[in-house]
Amino acid sequence: MSVHKRHVIFLCNGNTIRSQMAEGLMNHMAGDRFTALSAGVDPGERVHPMAIAVMEEAGIDMSGHKPKSIKDYLGKEAILHMITVCDKAQQSCPRIWPGLPEGNRHHWMLDNPASVEGSEEERLAAFRKVRDDLRERISRWLETLG
Repeated sequence: MSVHKRHVIFLCNGNTIRSQMAEGLMNHMAGDRFTALSAGVDPGERVHPMAIAVMEEAGIDMSGHKPKSIKDYLGKEAILHMITVCDKAQQSCPRIWPGLPEGNRHHWMLDNPASVEGSEEERLAAFRKVRDDLRERISRWLETLG
């Protein structure tokens, strides 16, 4: 019996933090069931170093990740689920994604940890909070899928 993994795409504005972390976590937590992708409406230059650092703490290597554009995936991948992780992406993403089943578009608003000011430890804590929030949301979402 052949089992096909389902594609899920995580979208945010720059694809430098939240959607990248979600991609890494989903592939780590459910890589046997899903192929996670991520993209941005307006991709940045590089994945934020603090995102890479806090994911490394969780045993997930994102050092080779690069920001990607939503245009890289439109019409090219059979996406079964789309999850936006910031309000700008939710507002800017195409209302209709070719082939996306109705009801499989989700929004998980997460604060941008890069907007936190303070010491390096305070900033890292904000990135860890987003990582841990994403891990919890992904875990709960996977449970609803059975």
